[in-house]
Amino acid sequence: MFGRTRIQQIQIEHLQAQNARLEGLVGLLAERAGIDAAELDQLREDTGTPVVPEECRRLVAEGKVIEAIKCYRTHTGAGLKEAKDAIDRVRGVA
Repeated sequence: MFGRTRIQQIQIEHLQAQNARLEGLVGLLAERAGIDAAELDQLREDTGTPVVPEECRRLVAEGKVIEAIKCYRTHTGAGLKEAKDAIDRVRGVA
């Protein structure tokens, strides 16, 4: 059982790394196309991929930035930098 759990964890980590690389590529392509972060977020939402879950937005509104970052990571599987950047965009400081 332990071996299977470890394999699943490795697969999850691989998928998270792959997702981070793809997000980086999307960001680069958007930048080259002249699309800013707010417009990219809007495009994601328009395609049914909410960028920042409502719970995280509520935490930001309450001034609980660290909790919002943790919330974002829990909901999306994002890394720390990606989560901080997303929450900073919600806060309007990105």
